[in-house]
Amino acid sequence: MNLESILSERLSKLKLFCLEPQRAEESVNEFVEAWRELGCEIIEQQLQAQLEAAESNYQGSSQRRPKVYQTPLGTIELNRRVYGRRKGEIRGEKDLGLPPDGWFTDVKELSCALGVSSEFAHANRLLEQWSGVKVSEKTLSNHVERYGREWIEAAAAVPPDPVCPIISSVTEATTQQPKRPIFYIGADGIHTPMRQGGTREAKVGVMFWETDHLRLSKTRAIVKRREYVATLDGVESFREQLNRCYAQTVQQSPHQVVFLGDGAPWIWLMASLLFPGAIQILDFFHVSEYLWDVAREAFVDDDEQKEWVETQQEVLKQSQWPSVIKAAQRLPPGCCIITTSPVEWH
Repeated sequence: MNLESILSERLSKLKLFCLEPQRAEESVNEFVEAWRELGCEIIEQQLQAQLEAAESNYQGSSQRRPKVYQTPLGTIELNRRVYGRRKGEIRGEKDLGLPPDGWFTDVKELSCALGVSSEFAHANRLLEQWSGVKVSEKTLSNHVERYGREWIEAAAAVPPDPVCPIISSVTEATTQQPKRPIFYIGADGIHTPMRQGGTREAKVGVMFWETDHLRLSKTRAIVKRREYVATLDGVESFREQLNRCYAQTVQQSPHQVVFLGDGAPWIWLMASLLFPGAIQILDFFHVSEYLWDVAREAFVDDDEQKEWVETQQEVLKQSQWPSVIKAAQRLPPGCCIITTSPVEWH
């Protein structure tokens, strides 16, 4: 059946919108699905015709091999001629620029975004719902992992542009500098369950501009745009990926880095190496846990513990961490070990 016949037949059967009340969403979904199926059928027919036209320029093929392609409109299958007995060269596919792995770029990016943001069963369902692409959960997980490795290798092969130097706290204290936009970077280690059992620590980083942090109310805020970095590899690999993403994001924009983290030594060592002039902020939740540990050792009464912790938290909110250390040192001797090193408090 030619293209004109397909269009004529489908359009005659296509219902634009049902006139029954309370069915608008259902009607729109049916309409979208019908057009997606039609588009997928047209793409498959057109690409097959172009593939055969390209193959007509070659001789020596004795067989055809089908191959599935994942397009933004759904899954299609093309029959390609194979040339050469040993290598099995697919010349027509190369001439047309068809993706060698069978995944068109848009649907590849969508599948990866879904795969890394939710469980593969849920991601697979959404992928089929939004694009018409039908694959197994195993195929989706393998694809996401493979594409992730390819992305890391491709990003590592491109040297990042030099970035505009950040302003150190010493420089700001001694010279008059124009105020620069704040660029936030955070890092943490998260124990992630593995399919084969057990867990591994995934190192995760996030970064965003202060202007992308929007206050919706007194108790709620959102970040409208941010960049993520994550890996199951070691600290060195994570440090390289974090630095590369940082360089590609800020580029030549003047800025001041503010680094956020918990008390893990590897995080603060990395922050000092990559961003020596950054303002370092210890996560308030984690430092509060340390305060409670001190309070439990110093006071028996629960109310006294709570009163002492809440008092020190208010002091910390004013960035007066030396006062908190002095307050802890004034507690009864031997109840806890207090360090005077600001590196532990950031």
